Parts: sequence; structure tokens; C-alpha cells
Amino acid sequence: MLEINRNRISKRQYIVFLVFIIAFLFLSLKILQIQHFDYKKLSVMANSQYSYSENTTDARFLLFDCTGKELLNYNKKYYAVISPNIFRNDNKDLKSEDILTLVYTLRNYNRDYDISKSGELNSSQKLYYEVDESTYEKLRKLNGIKGFYTYEYDPVDKSGVWSIENLLINPNRTKDSSKKSKDSIEMQLYEKTKDNKIPQIVFKKDVNNKIIGKYKNTQDSNVNVRLTLNKKVEDSIKTILNNSYNRKYNQIGVVLMEANTGAIRAIVQKDDTKPNVNLGVATNHGFFPGSIFKVLVEESGLDKNKISVLDKFVSRGLYEEEEEEKTNKGATFTPKEALIASNNDVFAQIGDKIGFQDIYNNLKAHGLLKKVLNFDQEKEGELEMKNPKISDGTLGLTSIGQNIRITPIEAISIPNTVVNSGVYVKPHIIDAYVDNNNRIIEKENYNSSQIIKQSTADEMKSQMIDVVKKGTGTFAYLDDVEIGGKTGTTQRMELSEKTNSVVEHSDGWFVGFFNLKGKNYSMVVFVEDINKNTQSGGNTAAPIFKQIVLQLKNSMENN
Repeated sequence: MLEINRNRISKRQYIVFLVFIIAFLFLSLKILQIQHFDYKKLSVMANSQYSYSENTTDARFLLFDCTGKELLNYNKKYYAVISPNIFRNDNKDLKSEDILTLVYTLRNYNRDYDISKSGELNSSQKLYYEVDESTYEKLRKLNGIKGFYTYEYDPVDKSGVWSIENLLINPNRTKDSSKKSKDSIEMQLYEKTKDNKIPQIVFKKDVNNKIIGKYKNTQDSNVNVRLTLNKKVEDSIKTILNNSYNRKYNQIGVVLMEANTGAIRAIVQKDDTKPNVNLGVATNHGFFPGSIFKVLVEESGLDKNKISVLDKFVSRGLYEEEEEEKTNKGATFTPKEALIASNNDVFAQIGDKIGFQDIYNNLKAHGLLKKVLNFDQEKEGELEMKNPKISDGTLGLTSIGQNIRITPIEAISIPNTVVNSGVYVKPHIIDAYVDNNNRIIEKENYNSSQIIKQSTADEMKSQMIDVVKKGTGTFAYLDDVEIGGKTGTTQRMELSEKTNSVVEHSDGWFVGFFNLKGKNYSMVVFVEDINKNTQSGGNTAAPIFKQIVLQLKNSMENN
């Protein structure tokens, strides 16, 4: 019996010891969790007892331009904040006039801001009252009221929802708030900056809930983005697009690029409340390029020796407007003369002589028919006729910029490769990832390649300069600036979502290059929905091109 009791005692001791070990291990793991996993959360909870924290913006990262200026615009707002529980219970010893000043100041600004009203302070959550700057200045002087403080908040101005800058900072689609595609430029930036901490203003308080100081809390480890864009240049272009001369146009898109680097210095549209025209958003793969496409066609033939600058073609008057048919029918043109006069029939013949494959290879080498900047809703160009032929006339139509669609951002490579001696550089807008002080964390690199011979590029450059001097692009001419380019005027039929009917549109293009202070630039101006009877690329887009070049020239001379 005694032996049995000893066994029972030993068994009980074993169980107690085992329970003790399990409890010890549990407590050890709990301590480890608190020390290494939950310390940040608990630290925040502890600190919140002795501070108030408010975000000072909704921007997760800074967006710098190429000069270090912030690209985003902000709408400053002012807030008065009350923590009801503390406000009710901890202000018994405060002078009544301070409380009354707060009550009357809020109510005078907005009669609904009446904290004296029964039930107004029964909330368990902080109460936020948006006020104007004048009211804010009065309220922020009320020191010593417990459970009350004021602060400034700078949300991003998102009124121009389709601007490039606002598209970049938004990982969600504008239409339905769904996440943008994983391989888009927007999600690329999101992944780089998702661990950033939004800047805050922190109000320190003592054990009696009295505010004793405040400081800004910004994370030095935040990753920000520097773009190739120049804010000053973009703002000046935006002013031109909205001046009295251009008021008659509903939408204009402009892309400006540094020729030898591919760095886009401006990508602007007149109305940022509309889908971005430079990216072809909300279009059927962009727009017909019309006669700007003739540059690619001729250089394809010259580069592959399919045509010569000495070749002569007789205009048959096909593909021409009635007036042009009367003037040009039976006339003889070289490729250069046909480009200067923008003769459709001759270029249809040139395209037939070159053949589709060489033209196709050249347009692909220029980055056409695919996304350029890789925005989520950016459209890529498309050949409407996949294999155009001589026999049915579709190759001739393609050669004059019909049966094919491209976007303005795709079109920038047409003049750029010419002025860049035949070298294609991929257009880009991200320069580097940087810290809060604009110091480089990671630099982006971009490739370039020789896609046409320099001799071909030089010939096309000379011809495009003549287009501006004595052809369809004379409205872009400036005496003291070397400018070359090509006009384009197109008609397209689109299905209207509003009326579910087919609507006819006409658009104007001017793609060109210019040199300022020894540096070459390329630019595309696209004017949407012009009057097909009285307007063309030559008298809509070309003058805007000239206005922008003149503004840039004057700005450089004054700096």
C-alpha cells in the first residue's frame, strides 16, 4: 500500500512539473512575441496615451521633377479636433471664456459646428471640424484646452484625375477603383513605396492630458520618385494650351522629349478631367496618324534602298481631296517633294514599291504598336488591316497613315529617331528612386539602338526642315530656331458610348524637332476633334508647336 502511494505521489509530482514546464514555455514565447513582434504595436498604444497623431497628407511618397521640385499640387485644409472624453472631463479648472471662445468661433464659422448642443460630445471617437484659414488662425491660439488641438492637412489635388502625376500615385483604376495591372508603371511605383510611412504631426501631452509640444514625424527610410518631367516647362505648356487662341479646342495633347536621352520633359493635356489623350485612354487603340506616318514610310524605303531620293512618281489624283486632285493630277514628284506637299497618292505608290514588310519592321523598331510608358490604361497602337496588300489598295492606305492607329506617346519616336541620327531611345519618365532629400537610392537605366542609317536620318531631317520652311508645316516656322516636322490631318469613325451610334471625328497632328542652345528636342502636338472642313494639322497643331518652342526659347534666354 505504501508503495502504491509513493507511485501516486511520483506521478503527481511529474504532472505538476510538466504543467510548470508548459507554463514556463508559454510565458517565454509570450515574452519573445512581445519583445520581437508586438513591440511596435504596443509602443504605439503606449505612446498614444501621451500624444495625438494626425497624417499631414494622403501622399505615400513624394514625386520630384528633374530639378528637384515637387510635381504634385496640394489643397491645404485646416482642422480643429476635439477628443470628447478628455474635453468633457479634464477642463473643469479651465477659464470659461476659453471654452466659450472655442464654442463661438466654431459656431460662427458653421452653425452645425455647435459643441454646446446636447449629445454633440457623446462620441467615443475624435471629432474633426474642417475650417478656413482665418478661423484656424483664431483657434490655434487657444492654448491649454485639454482634448483640443488644430492642425494643417495637405491632401493631393486630384481634380485633374487624368494627369500623368495623379495617375502615377494612384494604384487603383479611376473607373471602378479596382487594382491596376501588376506589370503597370503605377504598380511598379506602388511596390517600391508600399512600406513608406505617411508623414504625421504629433502632439505630445502630459499625464494630465495637457498638450506640451508638437513635432513632425517623417520617415527617413521612405522611398520617393524622381521623374524626368520639368514642372516649370509643363506649367508653361499648360498655360499655352488654355490661352485665348487655343480656347476653341476641346482637347490638346503635348509630349516633349529630350532627343538623345529619351527623357520626357513634359507630357501635358489641356483638360485633365478627360481621359489622357497622350496615352490613348478610352480610345480604340489610339488615332489614325495620317500623313505623319509618311516619314516612317519614306525612311523605310531609303534605308533598305527600295527607293531613291531621285525617284519620280506621277500623281494619279487618287486618295486626294477634290482641290488637291485638280492641282496634283499628272504632276511629277520626288519622295522629298511629295513629303513637303504631303501628296497622298504618291506616298501610296511609294508604299507599294517598298512593300509592307519593310514598313512594318521599321514601325516596330520605332516602338509603335505597343505600350511605351506602360500605364495601366495606356493603349497600344494597332494595325486594323493585319496584312495590307497592293492588290486591294490597303497597302496604299496604310502608307498614308490609314488602317493603322497609334497614340501620341508612340508618335514621339517618329521625329526623335530622325533628329537623333537614326538612334531609337525608349521614351521614359522615371529617372530614379530617391530619399526625402532627393538623393538617389536607385537609378533607372534605359537602352538605345541604331535602327536606321545616319545617312537616312540626315536626309529625312533635311526634308522635314523643308516641310516647315515651304510645305504644310509653315505655321511652325521660326526664323532663328531650326525646326523640322510633319503635319497630319485625319478622319475617323468611332462608336459613341452615349448614343450608341457612329460619330465622325477629325484630328490634327504635328510631330517635329527643334534645337535650343545646342540641344535637340522632339515634340508631338495632337489636337482632337478639329473642323474637318476648315482645319488641318497645319493650321491647328503646327501653330501650337511654334508657340511652345517660342515660350521655351524665351524662358531659356531669360535664365
